[in-house]
Amino acid sequence: MTTRTTKIRAFVMGMLCLLVTMLLPTVPAAAQDALKIVAVVNEDVITELDLFMRMRLAMISAKLNDTPETRQRLLPTLLRTMIDERLKAQEAKRQSISVSTPEVQQRIDDLAKRNGITTDQFAQTLEQNGITVDVLADQIKTELSWARLVQRRLRSQVKITDEEIDQALAAMQAAQGQTEYRLSQIFLSSGSGDEVSVQQSAQRLKEQLEQGADFAALATEFSQDQGAIRGGDWGWVRLDMLDAPVAQVVQSLPEGQIGGPVRGAGGYYVVMVRASRVIDARAVAAGTVEMEQILWSLPSNAAESEVEKAISQANTLIPRVQSCVDMNTVAPDAAPGIHRNLGNVLVNDLPAEVQPYALNQPIGEPSPPLRTNRGVGIYVVCNRGGGDDAALSRVSVADRLGRQRLDTLARGYLSDLRRAAVIDIRL
Repeated sequence: MTTRTTKIRAFVMGMLCLLVTMLLPTVPAAAQDALKIVAVVNEDVITELDLFMRMRLAMISAKLNDTPETRQRLLPTLLRTMIDERLKAQEAKRQSISVSTPEVQQRIDDLAKRNGITTDQFAQTLEQNGITVDVLADQIKTELSWARLVQRRLRSQVKITDEEIDQALAAMQAAQGQTEYRLSQIFLSSGSGDEVSVQQSAQRLKEQLEQGADFAALATEFSQDQGAIRGGDWGWVRLDMLDAPVAQVVQSLPEGQIGGPVRGAGGYYVVMVRASRVIDARAVAAGTVEMEQILWSLPSNAAESEVEKAISQANTLIPRVQSCVDMNTVAPDAAPGIHRNLGNVLVNDLPAEVQPYALNQPIGEPSPPLRTNRGVGIYVVCNRGGGDDAALSRVSVADRLGRQRLDTLARGYLSDLRRAAVIDIRL
């Protein structure tokens, strides 16, 4: 027997023992029951071991205490998510959508960097918590293949007319001086028809968030819209851009508090307003900027000593930056700060603290360390798009409307897959 085989067998047996004691109070004592099938999705099975490892991954990502109560609350929603993932993976395979191993590995490497550790250390941390890297890799592969499938199959159906763009531009002009909100949301589709179950799942997620769970982690794990890939972050939105019931909750919600679940188009929403501001006509008219960023991620309630440490490190790098290319050069010395090319972004979509520098900072010159609700960052403008260029504004609006339309179509696509599937839940 090879060393690799021995390690795999030892790991699996360890997971079986952990599952017996941790997953459910009613799990039989026999270790082989850990491989019991809890659901069949067309031809694919989900075992108790699969469910256990995803449970552990969700709790670690969301910083939840591993208690029987937490597991019981998450179990129905998590199983539903895993069923949807099986449907997405099956459809991607049927449509010959492929995702390469290097693409998946790059995402895992990025996750490790965000946590300030190497990929090997990341894998060891997962294994110590009862999770194989393959579990995370399969989840990432499904996410990437579904996004690719949606683009290939549905993008051509998205047609944004000149009239729709004109209406959106008029709404933007009329909104000057009104309030807009930096919104995070978790969306659970009720397309399967099980209205009560979906509402209960949304309520359980809200309760976990109120007890301190990480919003972005839960959104990434459970949200069933295109915002999941961004940790539920939908950027700055106006009330007229939301479903009326959701807008009503958002308008009355204090910053940092959790609202919902509220029934909106297609399902239930759990929302959090991260910040609010009065719409700035200058920022709206400013067009786009291409930016490079180095961000030291910190929660809004981080200790002052942590903030000062990040600012101090940023200040040591700033003298070495005289262009966007230099941001990539100094990136290795920024750890645990993460370097990222933000691409072309609307000035209005940037954090309020960053917007003045996006508008005024000379191209290639770094900003001072800026504290936002995401952490401490330094920013360099690489290029600007003229905000007075009507074509650019129309392209930006069309892109936003197109993403919204595509998200609606993707929800319907998944609902159709659910209705056509043979799903046998045995838990």
